[in-house]
Amino acid sequence: MIRPVAPHPGLRLAVASVDEALTALRPGDIGPAARTMPAWRAREHLAGRALARTLLTGLGLDPATPVCTRDTGQPHLPGHPHLWLSISHSEETVAAAVADHPVGIDVQVPVPPSAALLRRCCSPATAAALRRLPPAEQARHFAYIWTAQEACSKAAGTGLAGAPWRIRVDVHAREGRWRDYTWRHLTGTASPYPLCLARTSLPADRKETTWPTRTTPPHRSRPRPAQV
Repeated sequence: MIRPVAPHPGLRLAVASVDEALTALRPGDIGPAARTMPAWRAREHLAGRALARTLLTGLGLDPATPVCTRDTGQPHLPGHPHLWLSISHSEETVAAAVADHPVGIDVQVPVPPSAALLRRCCSPATAAALRRLPPAEQARHFAYIWTAQEACSKAAGTGLAGAPWRIRVDVHAREGRWRDYTWRHLTGTASPYPLCLARTSLPADRKETTWPTRTTPPHRSRPRPAQV
């Protein structure tokens, strides 16, 4: 059976293939934005919304709860200011996280970065280290860097406007801290690609949150387990 996981108190996340996530799609998830996207982009977008819907329903929210988008591109839940939502998709993989504190998640298919992208996103030392790697390894390590930067900017709610490429991530780093956020790459998940989770730094002894009480039956289709 496929189900979300809770790697930290007050946090749920799930990873799935696009096809798996789309089994949970509801008519209300197909908004105006999806209708104006290229078909491949709309498919990934809707899969992300469906996966988020699965998480929210599992926490007891009404399945009809709308998932809206801020001007920064950040998804949010009107009427639920105590919940934060993050969604990411890359080719055939989607990921979603919901928490009672700021959270960001990002998944990325490795693609060889251009020289300009290395200069923009990496320190001179990190860019030099990446250039010495074979193309496939360079692409994979850069994807780890970019997903950490993106996850942090999503948790902060700034998106690309927050210039995530300014966040320092070293070439072999798999966890770290930026401002008031901690980030780490998740291993053993359903994602075949680099996947990073960023969240507000919280006390280690923080207790589990009390999620909403379900008032409607949950949707039966759930995403693949993610072990972190």
